[in-house]
Amino acid sequence: MKDYNLVFSKETVEFTTVAKEFVAFLEAAKDFSYHRFIDTSIKILPLLYLKGSLIPLVTDYDEDYYEKFVTEADWSFIQQVTAAKLGEHDEYVQVQDASLMNNVDFYNVSLSELFADLYQDMGDYVAAYQTANDELILSALYYCKQNFETFWGIRLLILLQHLHRIKYMSNE
Repeated sequence: MKDYNLVFSKETVEFTTVAKEFVAFLEAAKDFSYHRFIDTSIKILPLLYLKGSLIPLVTDYDEDYYEKFVTEADWSFIQQVTAAKLGEHDEYVQVQDASLMNNVDFYNVSLSELFADLYQDMGDYVAAYQTANDELILSALYYCKQNFETFWGIRLLILLQHLHRIKYMSNE
């Protein structure tokens, strides 16, 4: 039996609020100064991680209701905007996904790609939530939690680590 109460749980509402703020922040990032972009990123990313870790467990959902809302063009726009904001600090970093935990293989991705990856998962989730379709929201919540554990959670931590270094250890 589907637990539609999860859609309105405190944890879901708080996660949704932070995810929505993160999406809005990245969509408006082109208007921010470099320092404001870094400062805001360093403040919102830990909150997003915390609320992501508290996403409730969805055990009954319908895979047919899962939708992607963020397009390749949306992803590319966010990647380009964040690359421009980071400038010379848009370095490549190594990321190991949960699917590769038994390997020594890493992906090399830029910090701007990490921002865009986070945007994609948060944007898809927020758009699903805004439909007010409980089936769609449950599916989106399930995949968002699963992706937090295997994909975007680790990317967020790596991004935060590098942003911390940029802010506090660079000469800017």
